[in-house]
Amino acid sequence: MADDTAPAPPHPLASVRRSHGWSYQDLARVVADNARALGVPMAARREKVWRWEHWGVVPERDSQRALARALGVPLREVDARPWPGWLPAFDGIPDGLPWTRVGGLDALDALLDGGGRDPRSHPVLEGPEFRDAVADWSAATDDVRGSGPPPGDGGAGAGAVAGREGPAADEETVAWLERGVLGLRRLDDRLGGAAVRHRVEADLRIALDLLRRGPCRGGLDARLLRAAAGLAQLGGWSATDCGRHGAAQRHYLTGLRLAHGAQDRPQAANLWAGLSLQAVFAGRHDDALAAARAAESAAAGATARTRAMLATRRARAHAGLGEDSACRRSLEEAGRLLDTAPGDDDPSWIYWFDEAELCAQSGIALLDLGRAEESAPLLEKALAIQDPLYRRDRTLYTARAALARALTGDLDTARALTGDAVELARDCGSPRVAIAVEQARAALSPAR
Repeated sequence: MADDTAPAPPHPLASVRRSHGWSYQDLARVVADNARALGVPMAARREKVWRWEHWGVVPERDSQRALARALGVPLREVDARPWPGWLPAFDGIPDGLPWTRVGGLDALDALLDGGGRDPRSHPVLEGPEFRDAVADWSAATDDVRGSGPPPGDGGAGAGAVAGREGPAADEETVAWLERGVLGLRRLDDRLGGAAVRHRVEADLRIALDLLRRGPCRGGLDARLLRAAAGLAQLGGWSATDCGRHGAAQRHYLTGLRLAHGAQDRPQAANLWAGLSLQAVFAGRHDDALAAARAAESAAAGATARTRAMLATRRARAHAGLGEDSACRRSLEEAGRLLDTAPGDDDPSWIYWFDEAELCAQSGIALLDLGRAEESAPLLEKALAIQDPLYRRDRTLYTARAALARALTGDLDTARALTGDAVELARDCGSPRVAIAVEQARAALSPAR
């Protein structure tokens, strides 16, 4: 007999809203803005969105066209699948996947194709669900420490698809993918996540295709899994940079399975660090701290530079929670670790974490704590010593420095920095940076 007391599943529109971090008013504004772009004047009314979710009201055709435009859904999908069937909302990684090579590839397949569903919008794990993800990963890693490599990963054909044609990956192919990950990271530094995310997805498909042909020999399989994990991490970061929080989580959680298959604990720590910072941006600071602690659990044996970066993630989580002393202790720890980092044995993906980045993260953490007078000098020091090729982060830190100066009452410096940030932002396709620039501008408004 059916349980009549069971809660109804959330409306697909609610999943879309949560995956983008939108309030009702945010979504109303998105629909209105896209309607105007289509030549249809429309008011941004939050009550309208609420009725779509809770009263079973079907949006008018123009509103559906505007929302589809915002979500990147072709109009033919809107015509073919009545509301709300065309909305790109569905569950996350399939439940019950084993922490094996096969499970990792199934998770990657679901990430890229979603079993035929649109992978662009995903619900966000938070609170107890997020803690369950941490516990699931912890149990899997504890099992490996107790019993050796992940089960089911050995033997010819593990994770292969019957009938998949083509040669297995060779040394040159794997090296090309490895170089490609590092090159995409450098492009992200300069242009922002929006500029690289489609190439990341394309390279992940190549890696999945090669991995599905069966394990490679001579250590190439672990390298290929490691490259795929690195691409998933970069995909999570680019989605975070674009404000696509549900998609970011899916990339990071899939990357954890791939890193687990490659037995690459430093990369697993990097993926948890990404989840931590993504949670900070989304305002989920308890989840951010849980992810930062999972990162440090994964980082046993990691280099000093890597552990310094992880300490800044913990500091950002403490700052978001208003925990001043804990934040400062974490920042001091990061400084001590970075001072001892020789750099010779660092993984390639940690190249960006240097004194400038430590100063910037320290400044932003103190700004989050309301310590603008301490924050501003650190952010300005970061700008003075930062590599100018890191254009996206340079724009962000300039905007944060402008905000800090405005909050201290130094409006002349704040105006100059805001002007610099606006100029830098012209060539940087990062929605996160655009928000930071607008916050700096707002702090200079006469009304404030």
